[in-house]
Amino acid sequence: MVDSFGCMRQGMRALLTLGMLIGSLVGCGYTLVGAPSGTPGRRLPLNILPLTNQTREPDLERLTTAALRYAIVRSQMFVYTADETSATRLQGTIRRFYSYPLALNSQDVAVEYRIDAAIYIRLIEATTQRPIFEQEISSSAVYQVSQSSTDKVREDVAAREAALAQLAQQFANKCLALLAITLL
Repeated sequence: MVDSFGCMRQGMRALLTLGMLIGSLVGCGYTLVGAPSGTPGRRLPLNILPLTNQTREPDLERLTTAALRYAIVRSQMFVYTADETSATRLQGTIRRFYSYPLALNSQDVAVEYRIDAAIYIRLIEATTQRPIFEQEISSSAVYQVSQSSTDKVREDVAAREAALAQLAQQFANKCLALLAITLL
């Protein structure tokens, strides 16, 4: 008799857990913070054209375009559209890129670098080709170079690539915030 009561208790517990799970899923709703009222769950479509690179830093346009597209995909306000059907298009140009030492060691060898980029963005209404918004966004990152004598080149390249990715992500975050302010 105790065994059947224990089995019944486990069954009730499983049923209660299942009921709570279904209830939370059915009752779950979300609203977009900062989205226009009256359009719950509606995200604004945005087409992001590949950025152009006017600097000598190779592959910077690919990194920044990818970071921006990824930020848009993860955004709750926008939806990335790869086709030309979007009402708004974002285009951009990387105008300046600087890399310079920030810190030197006792032998006057650079141990820390800073990279800066200036990226001009332009939001265009697709039907009229009229600019809605134009802005230059500055981004920067700092990285340290290796002090070891073994595998120094590989470590320095990895640190620079990580800093470039950080710079691209910082640009994407700033751009996303400006777009949200402009369009919402």
